[in-house]
Amino acid sequence: MSLKHAILGFLSFKPLSGYDLKKAFDNSVRHFWPANQSQIYRTLTQMTKEGLLEKEVIERNKRLDKKIYQVSDKGSDELHHWLATPLPIQDTREPFLIQIFFGGYLGDDELLNLLRHEVEIAKEQLDAYTQIYQVGIDRASQAEDPRAYFLSMLTLDYGLKSNQALLDWLNNAILQIETKTYAPSKL
Repeated sequence: MSLKHAILGFLSFKPLSGYDLKKAFDNSVRHFWPANQSQIYRTLTQMTKEGLLEKEVIERNKRLDKKIYQVSDKGSDELHHWLATPLPIQDTREPFLIQIFFGGYLGDDELLNLLRHEVEIAKEQLDAYTQIYQVGIDRASQAEDPRAYFLSMLTLDYGLKSNQALLDWLNNAILQIETKTYAPSKL
């Protein structure tokens, strides 16, 4: 997925400024697709040049002009085509798993430190996702489009379940190393 398609998705809901887009990312999809402000502004400029977006400039006294972006017909077609097209298989790169794969070069204490560090990260993410999910559940009854809201919550559900699975895996790995039970888990 590209940032371009995420921006088209947000702007298909309503026209937004670059600042408002950043808030939209942070409040909804940050757990699986983070974007920084400079990336968003660069991409908005490029998409406008490509004719995917239309830009309205609102002049403001003593402040920078505000630029509001909305999806053009070409952008709407691009978003629909991308949404309807199955994605190719993505390469997955997990640097932490490379550390584990070659962890035989480390002592148990060093390896356990790495694993425990990942446990803390997974717990923090799980807590954050749980809080976001609770806020989302509380707002579900206010959703204008229940189906669209369900799909957005479905992505958060994925984050929760993925992090819980990672946490379970990490805790099992720690237990096996602590007890020196070096046997692969049974499928």
